[in-house]
Amino acid sequence: MTEEPTPSVEEIKARLKVEVPVEEEEVTKADVQSPDVAEELREFGKQFADTIRTAWNSAERQRLETELRDGMRSFADEVDKAIQEIRKSPAADRVKTEAEHVRERVETSDVGNKARSGVATGLQRLSEQLAKLAERFTPVEKPVAEEDSAE
Repeated sequence: MTEEPTPSVEEIKARLKVEVPVEEEEVTKADVQSPDVAEELREFGKQFADTIRTAWNSAERQRLETELRDGMRSFADEVDKAIQEIRKSPAADRVKTEAEHVRERVETSDVGNKARSGVATGLQRLSEQLAKLAERFTPVEKPVAEEDSAE
């Protein structure tokens, strides 16, 4: 028994003398779908919203929120406790008494009137300077009549 070598495709075609027709499709521009940007943006928006929703509803976010709330409550409690302790201290009473004495002296003296006048004048000047600064940032709209005469 002799082994014959395996014939090639070309040899088989030659033996059969059959031609195999090959149809080539022409691809036109109409056949090629261009990507729909609006649809992709819509899908991206949906995915983004789903991701945010999932993150918001996650156990991790809820734990973090609980920790933050508890931490803020503890912070507020500690500050409140410190303020209450300070209010009860003799030093706080002394400061309060001194402040009342200073207020009385300022109200009854000429220095108090001058101080109030000076503060009022200072605030007025500060307000004027702020207004000038604001004018630099905000363009002044020209009235219609001025625009016509400028042209």
